[in-house]
Amino acid sequence: MKGIQKICGGRIVTPSGTIEQGTLVIENGTIIEISSSASMPGPRDIDASGMLVLSGIIDTHSDAIEHEMQPRPSSLFPVEMSFYELERKLAGQGVTTIYHSLSMWDDNSAKEVRRNQSVKQMIRTIRRLAAEDHLIRHKVHLRFEIVNLNAVPHIVEMLNNGELDQLSFMDHTPGQGQYRNLEVQKKFVMERQKLTEEETLKVLEARRQQPKVSREDLQLVADLAGSLGVPLASHDDDSVEKLELVQSWRAAISEFPITMDVAKEAKQRGLHVVMGAPNVMLGRSHSNNLSALDAIKEGVVDILCSDYYPPAMIQAAFLLHNQGYELSYAMNMISLNPAKALGLDKRLGSLEEGKAADVLLTRIHNGRPVIEKVWVEGQTVCQMDYRMNAAAAVR
Repeated sequence: MKGIQKICGGRIVTPSGTIEQGTLVIENGTIIEISSSASMPGPRDIDASGMLVLSGIIDTHSDAIEHEMQPRPSSLFPVEMSFYELERKLAGQGVTTIYHSLSMWDDNSAKEVRRNQSVKQMIRTIRRLAAEDHLIRHKVHLRFEIVNLNAVPHIVEMLNNGELDQLSFMDHTPGQGQYRNLEVQKKFVMERQKLTEEETLKVLEARRQQPKVSREDLQLVADLAGSLGVPLASHDDDSVEKLELVQSWRAAISEFPITMDVAKEAKQRGLHVVMGAPNVMLGRSHSNNLSALDAIKEGVVDILCSDYYPPAMIQAAFLLHNQGYELSYAMNMISLNPAKALGLDKRLGSLEEGKAADVLLTRIHNGRPVIEKVWVEGQTVCQMDYRMNAAAAVR
């Protein structure tokens, strides 16, 4: 929005604390002033009395676009429709910057959205749509399954074309990483693919026997990503040896460490540790691995991502706040800390002067946050006017 607009009288949550009844001033999409005095709102201004003023959410890892496109195994919707429908949901959930996490599994994946050519086409379509009319920022996080022997040329091409904003190395081989507990993976596959136990065991054994991309090729991809400034993440770290390997690749991010010892070691080594917001909300990992709440109590978590459920982002931050954590600390996990890990923090990730005006106007209803208005670079992209006491009005 051009010109000056003020958000007046709200509780402004900054990276270091909360300003009671402050004023946030936006000019041409940028925050130009944050003051501790509540000025009177003018005709174009917002009266935020009794409301929280928060930074927009940065989600580093979200599978939501895959689920939007293929909600059922036999149902595949166009990328374009899925993109626009999803971003409306994300804006309403306070996500102002999304990293679409697309899994490049192999050429013959049962899920079409994870086949090499399909993923390349999706990425190119997302980037094209993101350059047209849109509500929020869209970035691409490519998840490279390292048993995908045909993927390296595709990834090198996309890196050189500037089509990737984040890259992660994944290994879902049965018996290690996320699926150290084979019973958990067996149950998951049986439920997801509707297989018998015998059929599932054959599938898992076939996966266990799959060859992996060579160390040399992984190093080549990692070195190229590093030279181009594309952040590299490791996925489901389960040992100190794995951390040593990923650091040899110059990875800066450890996603979903499997145990507390590994999370502590990752943090000590200077990696940005990412856990899932759904894990916080549920109080456990859906794979029976490390509890995010336990890891947060130990001070080893930097970032929360939506993983598979974007609504959990803001809800997890407020759950932590309700458990006694400072709201600024909890909000940093879904805004400033992701921005730092991904090299965005000079412009995004917090309510500070000189940064983009990505702002959430939020109230508390029955103990939970309810977003009423969302700005991206000072432009309103979502506004929800709730009907109060609607049931009483009907009588």
